[in-house]
Amino acid sequence: MKTILLATDFSRNAKPASDFALQLAELLQARLVLLHVYQHPLRLAPLQAVFTPMEEKNKVNARRRLYRLRDRMKQASGGQVTITVMARQGSTQQTIAAVAVEQKADLLVMGTAGANSSSVQYFGSQATEMIVRTPVPLLLIPPAARFVAFKNVVVALDLSQPLEATALDGVLRFADRFNAVLNFLCVSSKGDDLVIQQTARSVRNLLRYRAHTLSVIEGDDLAETIRLFTAENRADLVIMLPKEHNRFLFSILESNTQQIARQSDVPVLALVS
Repeated sequence: MKTILLATDFSRNAKPASDFALQLAELLQARLVLLHVYQHPLRLAPLQAVFTPMEEKNKVNARRRLYRLRDRMKQASGGQVTITVMARQGSTQQTIAAVAVEQKADLLVMGTAGANSSSVQYFGSQATEMIVRTPVPLLLIPPAARFVAFKNVVVALDLSQPLEATALDGVLRFADRFNAVLNFLCVSSKGDDLVIQQTARSVRNLLRYRAHTLSVIEGDDLAETIRLFTAENRADLVIMLPKEHNRFLFSILESNTQQIARQSDVPVLALVS
């Protein structure tokens, strides 16, 4: 992992994501890019070609806050992490996705809104909505999260469909960076479904030389079942594998990801295949 992109709105609930991104960059010896996307003062697109003093003020303010954040991070890391800053004007999600590609980011980090939060719900929802747009793995950090190197990871699987090799490979490569134990979980309304059991056996066979667990739990509430399983196993990360080609399913998973991030202290990693 060479480059980590942190998208921030400078809110109080964005701080845990900033701390996470910095310590991950230090641990993995990665470059850290700080991005803030600000809006044009004139909302109508035809008017945005017109320069306004407020536009320049927004740009200067965004850069000033980014430089302050960078300086605090450099001090916290003892200058061990290479940090660059970027202030961009535009649509939040589209701009973040474009910068991720431009900077060849290996990981995008964003903070989410907490369950009881009202002040940061806009950016928090932007973070979870990025799941359908992100071109790179997206790490969602809930407000209560505190950094720990990932050692015990829950991976949510849909075993009713064939598991894509690229998705599993992405999970294994990410876990290898932290020497983490993987706990695979399938939540199904039909726990004894033949297809699920067959796919589970295939997964177990593929992972026979790795430390892991695989559980199939019957239930109808995906988010709540994952949350309880994560708490019971004292996991420090949840990995979800939403499928990019299925927009309807993707929107359901996004909603569950948002619930998980808001309801628990555990970060959520969306690996888009």
